[in-house]
Amino acid sequence: MTFKQTPLNEFITLQRGFDLPKGDRVEGDIPVVASTGVGGYHNESKVKAPGVVIGRSGSIGGGQYITDDFWPLNTTLWIKDFKGHDPRYVYYLMRSIDFTKFNVGSGVPTLNRNHLSSLLVNELGVGKEKCIAKYLGDIDDKIDLNTEVNQNFELMAQAIFKSWFVDFDPVKAKMNNEQPEGMDVATASLFPEKLVETELGLIPEGWEVTKLSKVIDLLNGFAFKSPDYVKEGTFVLRTKNFDSSNSVERLGDDVYLPDEFLESHKKYLCEAYDYHVVMVAASIGKTGMIYPHQLPALRNQNMWCFRPKNESLRFYTKYMVDGLVKLNMGLASGSARAFFKKGDFNSYEFALPSSELLTKFNDVVGNLVKQKGSLLNQNVQLAAMRDTLLPKLLSGEIELETK
Repeated sequence: MTFKQTPLNEFITLQRGFDLPKGDRVEGDIPVVASTGVGGYHNESKVKAPGVVIGRSGSIGGGQYITDDFWPLNTTLWIKDFKGHDPRYVYYLMRSIDFTKFNVGSGVPTLNRNHLSSLLVNELGVGKEKCIAKYLGDIDDKIDLNTEVNQNFELMAQAIFKSWFVDFDPVKAKMNNEQPEGMDVATASLFPEKLVETELGLIPEGWEVTKLSKVIDLLNGFAFKSPDYVKEGTFVLRTKNFDSSNSVERLGDDVYLPDEFLESHKKYLCEAYDYHVVMVAASIGKTGMIYPHQLPALRNQNMWCFRPKNESLRFYTKYMVDGLVKLNMGLASGSARAFFKKGDFNSYEFALPSSELLTKFNDVVGNLVKQKGSLLNQNVQLAAMRDTLLPKLLSGEIELETK
């Protein structure tokens, strides 16, 4: 199908963002949008929602759809005038364009909006625009909903761990002759009825004081070499794959090794639900759990894998390590490159619950973690479907029925 084409700078009006040094920001709930995403908050907006922003400097192009009034920084270009076009459709249009060909920066990538007159876009008509925006928007809304559900799963798991193993709420309830809140009788029976004094302070009776190294293996990664990388093969887990939700995220620039490395470097093979910590440099303290749908994978350098010796400790390990990382962030050594010391982790002493209680926690929280992994996998598939359909919908190769 053939459509009328219009230069992008006539299709919409792009405007450079506004300066706002961090020192001038006042605490508020207005998102401050940088070229790669929300970079903070302020008490004043510059642009009414909905808005569309692309990267102008540092990271160029991309596309962000902003649903709240916002302040676009000067590293961005924002749509000042949609000229009657559907805002969310324009967002998808921006995402489909490779702006790197318009890079005018010698060192830092830079996009000059005045150079976009040669970029032609299809005029589909507002009806088709709205239909495409709704179809792709529904996919993104489902991804956002899954992400929100996963955040709730994580908060639930954290709350259970803290209640059972940090605050000892069930033990304290039983000491007061009360039934632990929200807990069935069978689970409550797994907790002792008193706290005892130890070198760690008060801990539940019968729990063993032990060192991390006795129950968890702390495994290194390997410095794989770029000449060995191939276009397809076994995924290499790097520290840049750790996202803000403590999960592993696959990226557009992921690297791979030939499948024979699975045997020659099997010492560095990841297992489902392995938990990793970045132990050096700028990303120190970032964590990432790898899920079954992301395997097989080989562990790269600059990270440790905390792998329990007994499977009943699998998910307990994750939440204990989270607390241990926070504890050690203030102790990280090194001048130019901060780093964790393996000995500080291996020698960490804690109160180990009974095997029966660990098994119960593994079942309860493991169910939440596994549901989280399932939704992450669903998001990967949804994003792939969206990205496959996007250029076909914009070109007219695939048409949606307009209402």
